[in-house]
Amino acid sequence: MSDRVLFSRVIFVSKVRTSLKASVKRLLTLAGALFLAVYPSETRLAASPDSTNILSAKSGFVTANGVKLHYLDWGGSGDTILFLAGVNDTAHIYDDFAPRFIDRFHAIGLTRRGVGESDKPVGGYDTITRVEDIRHFLDALSIRKVSLIGHSMAGDELTLFATRYPDRVMKVVYLEAAYDRTPEGYIASLTDPTNQPGMMQRIRMEALGMPEASNIRVENMPPRDQWAILVATHRAIFAFRQDYTKVQALALAFYSVTANRHYPSHWLPENADAGVRARAEEWWKEKGHALMREPVEQFRREIPRGEIVELNDAKHYVFLGDTAEEVVAKTREFLLR
Repeated sequence: MSDRVLFSRVIFVSKVRTSLKASVKRLLTLAGALFLAVYPSETRLAASPDSTNILSAKSGFVTANGVKLHYLDWGGSGDTILFLAGVNDTAHIYDDFAPRFIDRFHAIGLTRRGVGESDKPVGGYDTITRVEDIRHFLDALSIRKVSLIGHSMAGDELTLFATRYPDRVMKVVYLEAAYDRTPEGYIASLTDPTNQPGMMQRIRMEALGMPEASNIRVENMPPRDQWAILVATHRAIFAFRQDYTKVQALALAFYSVTANRHYPSHWLPENADAGVRARAEEWWKEKGHALMREPVEQFRREIPRGEIVELNDAKHYVFLGDTAEEVVAKTREFLLR
């Protein structure tokens, strides 16, 4: 299983507190959950819009809101697009995606505090502080107005930035990012019969103050300071409530599995037998699909002029892999309109 996979859900429910096994193979998402991120350390080569030239992003640092933040500049001219990554991903996650826009836009990507080469202070991981980091970052680069593109947890930052600073946002694109990640919705997803514990479960259990977190054994745990940042970040994610009603900018949201009629194929454990598959399918029809529909309907209800693209049986990183071309095409069409 690639490390670009979705987070697994916490194993805790009031009636399910025992038999926790230290399996980290399957990490998936449900009801707007998060994902286990990669740790790219070098700039990758990425294709330009016509896929005939190769370029690498310019790397730089800006001191913003009291912290040093790392950013990438893929070049281009025209209006600026700011790319924001998901949990623990750096801006390098967009090395293949962002250059597809530089024929018409100036593409830059920010790595948030606590990740990659950006500073890792003890605090400041709440959504408001992270949004202020973005504002100060743009001010430092003398960028007045941007279109925002964000993946996964970056959706919180997109919504809050567009709400607080509407005059600085042209358009907003949510890449599997328009979810309201409530603790209640999270716990409601735990009945999935294929659920398995792992490192991210423990982080999220700690973020929710569940003492059972210590029952999950994690091999090769990150250093204590890095672990604290991950827990603080997840605590902030659970605390944030999506409210799109004050987003004035035109918005586009991509969803990976909300249109699925069947249990998502890539959520199944690699060794799933016929019995597991049957139980998963039944759960999806009875509960899972409805849970995944809720955030789509919230977005539709609160942003009447918003646009929604529901992919079929796609992976969380919708801008990479098999769905990349479709996401590029629809995003370009939206931004150029």
